[in-house]
Amino acid sequence: MKNLYQTVMGEANGAAYLPQMLLRETLLPELLGDAQGDINYWAGKALARHFPLGNPKDAALFFDQAGFGELTLVKQTMQMTRWQLAGEPVKLRKQVTGETDFTLEAGFLAEMMAQQLGVATEAELVDSPRKLQATAVTFEVYTDPDDVITDYDAPEPLKLVRPANSENDTPTE
Repeated sequence: MKNLYQTVMGEANGAAYLPQMLLRETLLPELLGDAQGDINYWAGKALARHFPLGNPKDAALFFDQAGFGELTLVKQTMQMTRWQLAGEPVKLRKQVTGETDFTLEAGFLAEMMAQQLGVATEAELVDSPRKLQATAVTFEVYTDPDDVITDYDAPEPLKLVRPANSENDTPTE
């Protein structure tokens, strides 16, 4: 692992990500050991239950606000949705550790889509296009339309605080 502090603080916007990086790249691996990936995946699902999102635009805004990065919906079919996560936090995490763990984000996406669709879902990290491997990660969320979650009651979507509108400088919903 490269020196986390030097790498993060050496970037223009790195200081904003230092607290998250200290926890995710140093403390959690120490505490969780080999179980880190599994625990992070289920923790991501738990976070999505606490912060239910109603649509892909809300997911992109929430991921940005949470410091996860810039989330983009790349492709969607009946049984698979491909997401790409990029931006400064992803780039920094990859610089520090190389192969880093994004299972928290995968779990969040899986649970978010289960809530929106009412069917069983699972997410996995897949190879990103070669030109983006240093700065982005790609997830595929698989849905099974035949595996309906029985007695499912979709949660009320979180009302996100949107960036201030430049005309009147008030948050919009």
